[in-house]
Amino acid sequence: MIRGLLIAVLLTGAVASPAAADSDVVVKVAHPAVTADVVPVTPGTASPGDLRLYHVRLTKPGRTKTIGFLTGSLLTTAVDQPSAGKELRTADLVFTVGSAKNQLVIGGTAGYEQAAPTLAKRTSTIRPVLGGSGRYDGARGWCDSVHRKDGTWRHIFHIQVR
Repeated sequence: MIRGLLIAVLLTGAVASPAAADSDVVVKVAHPAVTADVVPVTPGTASPGDLRLYHVRLTKPGRTKTIGFLTGSLLTTAVDQPSAGKELRTADLVFTVGSAKNQLVIGGTAGYEQAAPTLAKRTSTIRPVLGGSGRYDGARGWCDSVHRKDGTWRHIFHIQVR
């Protein structure tokens, strides 16, 4: 009886515990100030559907050597939300670090000034990590994107990978 109970407890623990291959990883990247290529729905006015496209080189924080690139888009989904003069944008951003196979994908939404290409300086936003490939295969977690007062950016990924 005790032996059967012990085996049941051990099997339950094996099934309920996280995969042994998962590991916690923090990835830090930086990039200079960005501008966006804007594809407006209605030129001269903020509109749902406005698209902002980005491509920028990545470095390690405090360094200048290129280690990859960030490419992707922000899509305006609501105007004058969460308040007048603001808008909500959804993110589809891909961070390629090292070789082309090492990618981290983030999504989510954040509030922006309507006329601004990106978040205001001295602000940050947290977005979900939707996945990854290569070194970041199966990535899940979150990314803290910080727009610094000098216009540069830091992105700190807090992820688990397989």
